[in-house]
Amino acid sequence: MTSRHTIEQTYRTWSTPILLELKKREHQMGADERQALETVMVERRLLDTGNPNGSERRQSPANNKPG
Repeated sequence: MTSRHTIEQTYRTWSTPILLELKKREHQMGADERQALETVMVERRLLDTGNPNGSERRQSPANNKPG
């Protein structure tokens, strides 16, 4: 039986190139399709949202100073 981790890794390995190709072709999509693609890419952290203070942001040791 395949482990859940292996299944997830395979999914990410296969789907990332597909999502990146869709991103190249987003100009051919409708507004709803573009929004859905962007949402998926942000969830997968394939897009840089430029939000260093976001709630999902991982903290580096330098950012964990008491203050």
